[in-house]
Amino acid sequence: MKKEKKNEEITSIKNAVVNSKGIFISHYVGLSVEKFNALRNEINVNDGTVKVSKNTLMNIAFKDTYAVALKDYLKGPNFLILTNNNAQGCAKVLSKFAKENPDSIKIRAGFYESFLDQNKIQVLATLPSKEALIGKLMFAIKSPQVRLVFALKYPQIKLLQALSALKLKKSQA
Repeated sequence: MKKEKKNEEITSIKNAVVNSKGIFISHYVGLSVEKFNALRNEINVNDGTVKVSKNTLMNIAFKDTYAVALKDYLKGPNFLILTNNNAQGCAKVLSKFAKENPDSIKIRAGFYESFLDQNKIQVLATLPSKEALIGKLMFAIKSPQVRLVFALKYPQIKLLQALSALKLKKSQA
């Protein structure tokens, strides 16, 4: 690779890292082109980007960025997953592919608001989506109010039921 091409690649990686909020590094070996393209497509659907480059170039690009903490994981054939909005979705896709292809993909580390080791990435992947958490929170907030309204209406409902039963009984007699 010529020096100009290397500098372009370093700049490209650095810009991608600086403009992303989350990054995951994974080791891959023996992964077929079809499976790797399927991984790329699923990551793209989840607002992420897959980047493959030489470790030396990635190491240089990581300098002076938040990803410098990940440079120790750049050994062997690796790929990066970069994401802005959906780190959890990308972690789910990566985790699923790693489980389906245990001999081909090994999750190494990541960074999303803080350093993530392999276990933390697995935990991130198992969390419910943001929308599901918001729904649960709204239900928890709304639930006591609904119970209060029902509790206040319940005696009135019972009284109405008793009165209508009494009316029915008198009309039959």
